[in-house]
Amino acid sequence: MTSTTPDWRIELLEAHLRLFHGPLDRPYAAEGYPNCEEGWRELLERACARIEAALVEGSTFRVLQIKEKFGVLRFYWDGEMSAPVKAKVEEAIALATARSACTCEICGLEGRLYSRGGWLATACPHHARGDAVSIRPGFEKLRIVRRIVEGSVRITCCQRYDRQIDALVDVDPKLLGIEE
Repeated sequence: MTSTTPDWRIELLEAHLRLFHGPLDRPYAAEGYPNCEEGWRELLERACARIEAALVEGSTFRVLQIKEKFGVLRFYWDGEMSAPVKAKVEEAIALATARSACTCEICGLEGRLYSRGGWLATACPHHARGDAVSIRPGFEKLRIVRRIVEGSVRITCCQRYDRQIDALVDVDPKLLGIEE
């Protein structure tokens, strides 16, 4: 007997047709079909809703790939939009990525990074296998973005993810002892 339980991934694609492109009769073949577990469903739904809310008339957006890599969400996309719209899209994806780093991919409860024989996964204590990855004190849930600015690598963003309010909060890298 086959299961009649709807696949949450197909529901996500159908709910956000403006973002996902591909054959509607074969959603598994659509670009961007999420290759991750149901524990990240909510954060992907939230990211897609934020992206759609950011897009304005004339903007184009296409999900290319959604997957887990090194224990966190990877969300690849392409599109044409104004700089302010692009900033909102990138923020929505950054929030989803940050939340995935502390959310069990299996069940969606709060989790942490584990090493499973060289393979990394974010899991809650119940779904954890392997060894917890040690994180330098003060660097928990930290997002550091470095870019080349005027020929030198510079920190352009240093933020800490606050799971309770689902927000990235600015952090002064100097307070963490991070030098450029």
